Amino acid sequence: MRSTAAIKSHPIHPMLVAFPIGLWVMAFIFNVLGAMQNNSGLWAAGFYCTIAGCVSAVLAALPGAIDWLTVVPPNSSAKNRGAIHGGLNSLALLLFIYIAYRQGGAANEPDNLTLLLMGLGVVLLGISGWLGGTLVYRNQIGVDHRYAGAGKLKERSLDNWNRPVCNQSELADGQMLLAKVDGERVVVGRCPEGLFAFSDHCTHRGGPLSDGALVDCTVQCPWHGSQFDIRTGRVVAGPAEEKIEIYAIETRGNEVYIKPKQPKVSAPKEPKKAA
Repeated sequence: MRSTAAIKSHPIHPMLVAFPIGLWVMAFIFNVLGAMQNNSGLWAAGFYCTIAGCVSAVLAALPGAIDWLTVVPPNSSAKNRGAIHGGLNSLALLLFIYIAYRQGGAANEPDNLTLLLMGLGVVLLGISGWLGGTLVYRNQIGVDHRYAGAGKLKERSLDNWNRPVCNQSELADGQMLLAKVDGERVVVGRCPEGLFAFSDHCTHRGGPLSDGALVDCTVQCPWHGSQFDIRTGRVVAGPAEEKIEIYAIETRGNEVYIKPKQPKVSAPKEPKKAA
């Protein structure tokens, strides 16, 4: 899923996160060494690293929040994982702000409680970093498939369902197009039997099927490997247990349209007979 907050397709968030991590870890090391050696220069360096880490953490959080809001699929395990990742980072930021306030200045020696809090902050960074790595390497958040050997995914936003999503000759065999329309994410894919439309939402953990592989009318989720038949939506291979939603396609000339799902109308209840 290509990052929204990026410079020439390079996500900004991973560029910046090295600064708060490095600065806060060095602040902890400087303060511990300064306390052990009674060296005022070391705890002064630790104080300045703490301040610089807080500033850089705010700058790193902004593009991360943008990607979480605009890129991560809704109702997915990655959305929950990203929320925890951001929450831990926010907690670490508040903790180091308090640490800087508690120390009071570069000339002041940090006490034992300050060192303990800094150690806790470093642990929070480690847990949050592990979650961040999972978001990138497992959930592929920020990965631009145009430069990852795939080159098959197209993406398009439509104003409404009355707009054509593509033309019949636009997609090659095994190629998919992600259409975002009316708050829904629908994938149009071509297999040997023609064009088919299906939900982008994997029924296992909400992974984006458009980021997966389409081979012989079977799409595979990139997160955990669930496979679905794009003609019927049925599960071909787990761990998913529920089928994906299928959308009807209409062709008008050379243009391809997706038909929206009709809302389900519940049958009227029969009036109760009088006793």
